[in-house]
Amino acid sequence: MTSRASMAADLALSPSSPTKTFVLEAHTDDPGDYLRRLEGVVGVEESDDAFLLSVRTESGDFWVDQLDPRFWSFHTDMRAEKASAIINRWVSTHRDLDKMWLPSEHLRQAWPGAVPRRVRTDFRGKALLGSGGADTEDLQLQMSGRNAEAFLEFIESSAYASAFSYDGIEMTISDPDFGTAREAVNREGRFAVSGDSFALHTQFVGSVVSRYSKLVRLCEEKAIGWSDFGNGEGGGSFAGGPISLRFSRPITDQPAFLTELFSSRVPFRLWGVPSITPDGTAEVEAVDLHVGQRLRLDIGEQWMRIYLEKGGCGNTVARMVCNLQHRFDAALSMVDPELDDAIGVRDPARL
Repeated sequence: MTSRASMAADLALSPSSPTKTFVLEAHTDDPGDYLRRLEGVVGVEESDDAFLLSVRTESGDFWVDQLDPRFWSFHTDMRAEKASAIINRWVSTHRDLDKMWLPSEHLRQAWPGAVPRRVRTDFRGKALLGSGGADTEDLQLQMSGRNAEAFLEFIESSAYASAFSYDGIEMTISDPDFGTAREAVNREGRFAVSGDSFALHTQFVGSVVSRYSKLVRLCEEKAIGWSDFGNGEGGGSFAGGPISLRFSRPITDQPAFLTELFSSRVPFRLWGVPSITPDGTAEVEAVDLHVGQRLRLDIGEQWMRIYLEKGGCGNTVARMVCNLQHRFDAALSMVDPELDDAIGVRDPARL
């Protein structure tokens, strides 16, 4: 029977071919059976750890860690292109799987005190911005070295703030008890690691997942719900409210924005037919193709309200925030201060 020690020994953490970890959100009560039914899986082996499974596919092997029962870590030494293709196929064909969509500041503050050695930004706003005449439609930068973050902070504080979103970050982390690891992570929850400590890597991944999980669950806590009084006489109580986003730039091409957002395509994975009110507000009864839930949205010139219902998936909101940062407004904020803190993580002392 396999074990965590077997997993650590099996994964090389090689500088020439780093170990990869993909974090996916999964909705299932039977992980083993669910994994066996995924396309290309030829075997699933249990371990002496109830939260760890070894999964063999036609193209290579994954170690699947479900220590967080909702956010699973898929570890592998397969080539990045091959492993990514498998993960992307699973997510695109199973509505109960989704990626982890990290807001920019979750990347920027991925590990307390660590200095990023490589930073990548990627803003692709042409589709959502449309013909509105935005000053910056696309912005891609990659920098390496000790001053990488300092230079990017300078850009972030300039007129380009609305087009400045972190897409990936790389840093070296160390711990006197565990060792050293060179970690890279992108906004879709894909990690790559080399070094001498798989235990430190799992700690790093766990820290990022924990912070993200808190955001997702906080969205769900603020969802709209109705409960009756249970006395047989009718009546009840209403709780929650819409989750509101505030944009730093106006929507100048509403048809282009709405068409792209509700096209059913990745990365938003939403389908809906907007109706426009006399004051220009777009109202949409959409379907989230991730879990198949209905989702109402109101969209004004410089704001958005998301009506997440109790029992809905908070990952939908995180996906919306992350992808709007990369395709419309990197400087957006959440109206609710608690949610804004959860996407911001700007104070390292609070990590």
